[in-house]
Amino acid sequence: MNARLSIHVPDEAVHERELATPADLIIGRDPRCDLVVSHHSISRRHLRLSCDLDGQWSVEDLGSKNGTRVDGRMIAGMQPLSSAGWFAAGDVYLRLERIDSTAEGARRSEADRRRSSSMIWNNRLLHGSQGQRLIGELLQGVVETADAERGFLLSRDHEGEWRVRACFAMQPEQMAAHAFSGSRGAIERAIAAGRPVYLSDQRDRAWLQQQQSVMDAGIRALLAIPLLQDGRALGVVYADTREAERPYTDLDAQLLDALVEHAGHVMTALELEANLAEVSALLQIESSGQSAELGPAPSWSRLTGSHLRAVAS
Repeated sequence: MNARLSIHVPDEAVHERELATPADLIIGRDPRCDLVVSHHSISRRHLRLSCDLDGQWSVEDLGSKNGTRVDGRMIAGMQPLSSAGWFAAGDVYLRLERIDSTAEGARRSEADRRRSSSMIWNNRLLHGSQGQRLIGELLQGVVETADAERGFLLSRDHEGEWRVRACFAMQPEQMAAHAFSGSRGAIERAIAAGRPVYLSDQRDRAWLQQQQSVMDAGIRALLAIPLLQDGRALGVVYADTREAERPYTDLDAQLLDALVEHAGHVMTALELEANLAEVSALLQIESSGQSAELGPAPSWSRLTGSHLRAVAS
């Protein structure tokens, strides 16, 4: 029976690989490894992952700098894995699961449904309305494509001030609460690094538990995706969910990338609008899809006390 290996690199979407059996794979940073994991905590040849003719999977550390852990304990020599085994290499968590044919069929059907939904949103962005309403559709598209429950979009005005341009199923006041401080940290990292940040309860439990505010708010997975134009951060989209066992995978990143590919052009148009108006409006979108403008877009720094620093171009 084949297996699926989920590779949970900090802040990244989960990388999934289907593995045939029997198997004998070297995992590490070295490009010559069978599975390459590019993270500073991973050694060039970190571990061996193997499956014998009886279908038993095992992991062996290859003298790595940061070690390999199974059930939280450092291993020495070959260590068998359970049927749904978690293990860790440095700061990277990995999960090995046997593939059930029935469940795999349902999984592929769901992936097809989500791809179809993403294409619909792409068409709406390309051929739909303009200005503030287009920003609302971009936000709603990201929230729905990510199977999230709520979200918002930030962008900078003509003075460089970050403002909340649109909210989906939430109020700006919620961003100022202590319960949202952990999420603000993810947004700051996404803008500072100029790359998406993905976090989920099952993979990033250690980080999330350090951010007690996130746990108190019931957030189990979140994402923050910067909107870049010529290397410059024009905005950021945030979304989260309270659904347990919701990792963001390569498929999520692929679908969301397709949406935000057009976002830089949208944000550039809105920057021009910001030069023509002192303050743009805040668009409030309900989970039903209904929307309304609620007056001037609030300043992020005044709302939260947080100052965002974008990546240099």
